[in-house]
Amino acid sequence: MMQRQKQTGRSGSHFGWLWLCLALLLPIQAFSADSIKVVVTGVDGVLRDNVMSYVGPMTANDLRAWPKRRLALEGVVYEAMESMGYYNPKVTVEQYKGEVRINVSPGQPIRVGHLRLVFLGEAGNDIAFTALRESLPLKEGDIFHHGNYENLKSAIQSLALERGYFSAEWVQHEVVVDPDRYLADIDVVYSSGRRFSFGPVSFEDMEGKSQTLLRPDVLASMVPFEEGEPFDAGGIIKLNRSLLDTRYFSEVRVRQQSEGVEPLTVPVKVQMAGGKPNDIDVGIGYSTDVEGRISLTWRRPLINDRGHGVRASTELSQVRRSFDSVYSIPWTHPLDDVIQLLYGVQREDVESVVTYNTVLGVQRQIQREQSWKRTFSLRWSRESFQRPDGVDGKSDLLLPGFSIDRVRSKGGVDPYWGDRQYYQTELASSQLLSDADFITLRAGLRLLRTVADKHQFLLRADGGAIIADRFEEVPLTMRFYAGGDQSVRGYDYKSLSPRDANGIAVGARYLTTGSAEYDYTFYPRWRLAFFSDIGNAFDSVSEQMKVGSGLGIRWVSPVGPIRLDLAWAVSEPGKDFRVHFSMGPNL
Repeated sequence: MMQRQKQTGRSGSHFGWLWLCLALLLPIQAFSADSIKVVVTGVDGVLRDNVMSYVGPMTANDLRAWPKRRLALEGVVYEAMESMGYYNPKVTVEQYKGEVRINVSPGQPIRVGHLRLVFLGEAGNDIAFTALRESLPLKEGDIFHHGNYENLKSAIQSLALERGYFSAEWVQHEVVVDPDRYLADIDVVYSSGRRFSFGPVSFEDMEGKSQTLLRPDVLASMVPFEEGEPFDAGGIIKLNRSLLDTRYFSEVRVRQQSEGVEPLTVPVKVQMAGGKPNDIDVGIGYSTDVEGRISLTWRRPLINDRGHGVRASTELSQVRRSFDSVYSIPWTHPLDDVIQLLYGVQREDVESVVTYNTVLGVQRQIQREQSWKRTFSLRWSRESFQRPDGVDGKSDLLLPGFSIDRVRSKGGVDPYWGDRQYYQTELASSQLLSDADFITLRAGLRLLRTVADKHQFLLRADGGAIIADRFEEVPLTMRFYAGGDQSVRGYDYKSLSPRDANGIAVGARYLTTGSAEYDYTFYPRWRLAFFSDIGNAFDSVSEQMKVGSGLGIRWVSPVGPIRLDLAWAVSEPGKDFRVHFSMGPNL
């Protein structure tokens, strides 16, 4: 005997809403404390879980009028098994000493015999629907799972809405089950009709008035689609995210409207509320080598209606004082293509060697979605230094440079997965108004992975090289040093470096550092960390690598992880442990 489940037209989707409404109207049953244990045997895994879900909790009241209740339970179990593709199970239900025991012999499952999926209309030539066809949740030969069948229909409808087929309808979705042959034949025919296109995009404030924060051309540059392009819901999502990421606005609503004046078009309306004019971030840290440090960053994302913005930051510590600022000018896009004007000053006192550095520069940053950020830069740098032995010096550099980097992460301010790569180079030449000739190369990698929610692994590697015929002419601030909480923990800040005859660190041609860290979540928002760092700054590859190891604790604050580490210089036994305290993302 064949069982036919047939649904045609648009009415099928209404039944789901009807059942939902009825369920919400049902009174909530308050279960008594004398609950009855339900034991299911004969099946396990998802089959057992599904039976238990269908049966639900039971109380002593369910044992009254047992013969009728037993028959009802058998029917429920049959429904549960049928939904998983088992149409001929053997079910026994009995009660014994206050327990309800259900034994199920599943029998042979119903499998998908014939699967016919047809897309009519423009969807028939849409690559997204072709991809859906190739990744169906239900295939010929699979056990006929009703949930997978419903998922297939839901996936088709969702994709149609995402791709702009707003007049789509079901022509046929039918399942014919033949229990004697243990086969289910499926016929699905979906007519997409014509695909809608994007209509005009309008911008206004939250009260429906014309917005005045940005010029129309700046707003238009952030729209990722053209009027007349085939509709794609991804464009709506991307526009909403881009507007928020600029920090120009505190709230953004991007909504597709009903069919526009032109047939088969979807106008888009954007409502926006201005963001905070100023944003201030404070950071603190501590390490044995530099003692306490504090940083302050001020941002003004929007200065004028052209989308200009400014950021300024300062850092104060025992060994370093710095100030830098960035003035940003959108070029073709406020996020993807920006011109930045740079200014910075820094004073650093490491082992009684005092350096002063002033930087002026301009750079262009270009980054498309899901791609590398490219930075073209031109910096002018003036450096002067004073050594404790009375030696001093000064140099001017004009540094054209290029860098690429990419950051990927999942998990917000406390990522559970991610990676970062960067590669950069700068050139100084006496023929380009510099006092030295050299090329600097840098590269780095960060890798973050989490296993089973509680186990987090962080790997880090950095390297660099300076190519110069006369290395002694390379300014101190352009050379490489290792040691400190961002390098090899357990060693003083910038202490790993070649030294001159007076024992003063003078910086190196090459840099290699690496780190491996394991974090264990022992309590919500708290982690115990174990790490080992290795590296050095050196002029010869024969130089010994230095190793530092230690342990720490992490607290995941609302603004990101806060880290406290105790580190030992393994390669220099007898040195005191060092304390490192910092905050910020792992990547």
